[in-house]
Amino acid sequence: MRFLIIINIIYIFSTSYGSTPINLSLSYQGGYDDNVMRFSKKEISDASSNLKYLGGSKTFDSYVNKIQFGFDKTLYAKNKKEVIYNSSVALSDYVHNSNKDYWSGNISVKYKWGSYRNLKYSLRHLNSYYLRHYIDRDLSLNDLKPCSFTDNDQYLSISNRINKKNWYIISFGFLQRYYDNPFTEFDLNIYYTKVRINKKIKKYGTISFQINKSVADNVTFTKTGISSDFDRSYESIEWYMPIKISSPIAIVENFGISFRQELRYYNAEAVNDVLHAGRDHVDNKLDIWFNKSLSENLDIVISARFRSRETGSSYSWVRDLKSFKQMQLWCKIKWGFSYDKY
Repeated sequence: MRFLIIINIIYIFSTSYGSTPINLSLSYQGGYDDNVMRFSKKEISDASSNLKYLGGSKTFDSYVNKIQFGFDKTLYAKNKKEVIYNSSVALSDYVHNSNKDYWSGNISVKYKWGSYRNLKYSLRHLNSYYLRHYIDRDLSLNDLKPCSFTDNDQYLSISNRINKKNWYIISFGFLQRYYDNPFTEFDLNIYYTKVRINKKIKKYGTISFQINKSVADNVTFTKTGISSDFDRSYESIEWYMPIKISSPIAIVENFGISFRQELRYYNAEAVNDVLHAGRDHVDNKLDIWFNKSLSENLDIVISARFRSRETGSSYSWVRDLKSFKQMQLWCKIKWGFSYDKY
């Protein structure tokens, strides 16, 4: 609620200051997720014979509908310098698993002083995102409860040109991932840094390479119930390489492919914490997308994501429990237009 109030205050300010148009956008995204709760093979087998693990759902997969509204406005423009405000709100509906429904929002302010030269502050809110049902071990060894978390993520980034065809982006961020009751022992403060190099290739497109480094502190470790004796802190490093290609085919304007791999290592050392001690994982994501402008203000994007996580542990049951595969297919239609009262 406070997030929406902030958006409205900034929106009122932006519409009353500066004689520049407001750029609005409305998008609909429909898709399919074949493993909504990221179940491992073992969990799929267990849930097939005991539906309580599905938390009220009857399927492992779901069709998904997403609607997003966004707007941006230039608050200041003079001598090739600009201050640009941007915000968006999105609603997600999981047709076959209503527990997964959520809303999210984002606001950002960017100071721009040239092509690929800017300083940006961004704040993102993800509201009560449901993971799955877990056992609340503070009260029971069998009773399942819904587990959800809320993200408050903010970062500061700077972008600058190296030369005419190359530029870099460096970001510093702080993410608070706090879980709803009764799983507050999972709460994390995550500090991260991102470094990205981008290169434009004339007539062909753009290729980028990014490295992300994150440190997650389990701030409720030893501070809540019995289950808080387990340390969920971790460190991770991730590399990401997106490639965008200008298409020679008339029906597609551009298409792209990206590779992303995260290496995560848990800090737990307690011998009784077999789920986290000595555990790591490799999380791979492959994305493919195709973009086409249907008109001056209407775009369509078709995309797919293939994800695979392989977990390492001294215990085979942990490796089996925390490894999974997932596929997502999406079709997004975006309509953009401008309102200029001047």
